[in-house]
Amino acid sequence: MEEEISLAELFAILKKRMPMIISVGLVTLILAAVFTFFIATPKYSSTTQILVNRKTESAEGMQLNDINTNVQMINTYKDIIKGPVILNEVSEKLETNLTTAQLSSKIDIATQDNSQVFSLTVTDESPFDAAEIANEVATTFQNEIGNIMNVENVTIISEAIPDGNQISPNNPLNLVIGLIVGLMLGVGAAFLLEFMDKSVRDERFITEELGWASLGNISEMTHSELSSKAEPIKQTNTRRTQSRV
Repeated sequence: MEEEISLAELFAILKKRMPMIISVGLVTLILAAVFTFFIATPKYSSTTQILVNRKTESAEGMQLNDINTNVQMINTYKDIIKGPVILNEVSEKLETNLTTAQLSSKIDIATQDNSQVFSLTVTDESPFDAAEIANEVATTFQNEIGNIMNVENVTIISEAIPDGNQISPNNPLNLVIGLIVGLMLGVGAAFLLEFMDKSVRDERFITEELGWASLGNISEMTHSELSSKAEPIKQTNTRRTQSRV
């Protein structure tokens, strides 16, 4: 016969193990705080925007086909920017020890549908280095794209500036996640310990699981009941001593 647990019993288990659950939650909260404030390295980002716009001398101005061509070229430009052709020169100009792969991992290029503008974002441990790398990559790309593809359709419309607001780690979020994970682990451990406890809790186990007859109950006396029982015995012993005297 399967053992069924009611909702009241579940709450009773949680109430019984509440000190342990809270303790586990506090421990994981402390661990999350230590990681966030003392171990994790803050990261900052800086963004520059680049416009892809082919120059034209036509009296009618730029046609729709030209715009579509520029938008499609952005995907090619993304690969060129993160490639060694641009980043090797950037590394030499900045006199950094970072390899091409390391520089490429710091760069993220974002585009929007049907837009001739794309954003070049650099993430680094220093907000000033992030801005410097972003601006140098954009400038080098603008200067070299004409030699690479024989086009002149790249314009930097906004330079990257240092931003002191870190993007990672997210301190409040890390603390909340640490607390929630700890509480969940505490609840899981509480139910695991309770289900592994094979001690007899009530007479239902004897009558339903074992099929034995219940012959009676032995109640455990509380501290107040023990005190009230001990007082009459003490008074009786005192009276007997006085009568003997």
